[in-house]
Amino acid sequence: MMGRIRRVRSSSARESPRRTLAPPAGRSRTGRRSRRGGVVVQVAVFSTVMLGMGALAVDVGAMYAARAELQSAVDAAALAAASNLAGDAGVDTRTAAREAANKYARLNRVLNSYGGIDVVRDVEFGSAAYDPHSGGFTFMAGTPSSDAVRVTVRRTDDSEGGPIPLGFANIFGFNRAELRARATAVLIPRDIAVVIDLSGSMSFDSQLYHYKQFTGEVGQVRSGVQVNLRDIWAALNGPIPDVPYVPGGENETQYATDTGPSFGYMTTWGNEVVPEVYNPVTDPGLWFMPNGSNTSNSTVNGLLRANGYTADEVSILMSGSRDSTRDVWSNRVGVMLGLATWKSGRPGGRSGGDGDAVVENAEITWVGYPTWAPGWRWTDYISYVGNNSSRMFAANSNFRYRFGLKTLTNWALESKPSNSQTKFAGTPQQPLQAVKDAVRAMTDVIKDLDSNDHLSLEIFATTTRHEIDLTGDLDRVPDRLYLRQAGHYNGSTNIAGGIQAGIVELTGGRSRMAAHKVIVLMSDGKPNIDDDGNYVGNNSAAVYEWCRDRARAARDLGIRIYTVSVSSDADMDLMAQIAGIANGQHFHAEGTPEEYSDQLEDIFRTLGGKRPVVLIE
Repeated sequence: MMGRIRRVRSSSARESPRRTLAPPAGRSRTGRRSRRGGVVVQVAVFSTVMLGMGALAVDVGAMYAARAELQSAVDAAALAAASNLAGDAGVDTRTAAREAANKYARLNRVLNSYGGIDVVRDVEFGSAAYDPHSGGFTFMAGTPSSDAVRVTVRRTDDSEGGPIPLGFANIFGFNRAELRARATAVLIPRDIAVVIDLSGSMSFDSQLYHYKQFTGEVGQVRSGVQVNLRDIWAALNGPIPDVPYVPGGENETQYATDTGPSFGYMTTWGNEVVPEVYNPVTDPGLWFMPNGSNTSNSTVNGLLRANGYTADEVSILMSGSRDSTRDVWSNRVGVMLGLATWKSGRPGGRSGGDGDAVVENAEITWVGYPTWAPGWRWTDYISYVGNNSSRMFAANSNFRYRFGLKTLTNWALESKPSNSQTKFAGTPQQPLQAVKDAVRAMTDVIKDLDSNDHLSLEIFATTTRHEIDLTGDLDRVPDRLYLRQAGHYNGSTNIAGGIQAGIVELTGGRSRMAAHKVIVLMSDGKPNIDDDGNYVGNNSAAVYEWCRDRARAARDLGIRIYTVSVSSDADMDLMAQIAGIANGQHFHAEGTPEEYSDQLEDIFRTLGGKRPVVLIE
């Protein structure tokens, strides 16, 4: 039987004391101390390297921060300088640009010190050429005209702020660093669609409807304005007046000494139309000829006798007792105004009639119409003055049955506004004339800037019309607009359609890839045409949403919309919304025609100078 083997520790081993081993042969305590000293040296060297690397990291970080701040300063300086290249004509734009560059370079500090700029050496002017292949611009210094500027900002020995001081890098013998940064900014040329409201309301401030207090389309009660109805009459038979039109009261305008055409016996204008004060009842230029009642007017009596009518015929003509039909009243009014002749067949009178005391259609011969009024009918005018549904009647019911140059001119403005009816384009219809002059002013500003901008002309009323292609021949736009009139084609207000017309032109083949796209939209009213071209009246939620939808479409295509509303009739809230959606700005002008004419010119001059600026380097 195999027994278990058991290990037994000897008692001598348990009781032996612990001994210290002797060092191996060849080693001494001195060697150990030497090794410790080497470690100290290594640590010292490594610490120095680490300290140097830390110093380098700190200074490199400061350099990066300084370079970023320097670039921000030069970017701001270049943008400010380029913006001043679009200054008003007559302004030393280069001096203004240098001053702006210096100002903005100093406003943006670099490590708490100014970045230096030499306004002569460090500001270069030139032009930027667009490369359609690369999609970028190339700066060309020293060109005669300037639409670009290159700016350099320095932190160097010869700059105001001096070089960038270094901290820890001094231990390596570097105590400063010189930095420079450069940026180039360019005025981007614009493709501008000028979108103008030519609805019928664009002549309202020339009509009697506005001479007294009235309620506008947006429900706001407005005081009467100085309507320039006399100026319309004075300009009716041409020639086309000098532009821009000089607005004012009837004794102040450029037409104050002019007279317009005569119609039959109507040759005298009569009293001035003073806002709120004018009374048609006391105006010698208006003759009262009521339906069914007698006319009592010695001037008319004398004119009829002077033109060969017998006393018997004159008595019949001035009597309302036989106005059994409206035609009879209209016929005798036409004769009393000299717009028709009557062959009565009465004893001593003109032959050709049946001889009774009724002024019948078959006995009447109407005089001709002016060549510039192809759509006129004298019976339409007589009916207009005799009814109670016109805007003129709404202004003052005493205009009813009162005939003369005032009511005839107003009838043409209100009832025959289109170019196919009356050639009003050469007359100063308000507020349209103020808009025309303002567009001319904007064009002049753009021409003076020599900015390579292009303009198109889009108009809207019930429908929209593309009038002028995008072109660098800028005068074509105001020249064409001066040939248009309120209600030229039709009379409602299709604001969304106008925006869409601008979008089509700015995204078509005539637009330039590098150009900033802008719509300048002007209106004096409220939209009332839906997206199917139907008239739906004011305050349609669907029409308003369509306007906003077109603004969003423009924005998504990179088109900015500036809106201009005129008079209290305009829907300023909607125009502001359109501008806000499309990253633009809303402007408003109102007051008397004289006041808003000045306001509009200021607005459109401002728009002419609103050139976008971008960095290209």
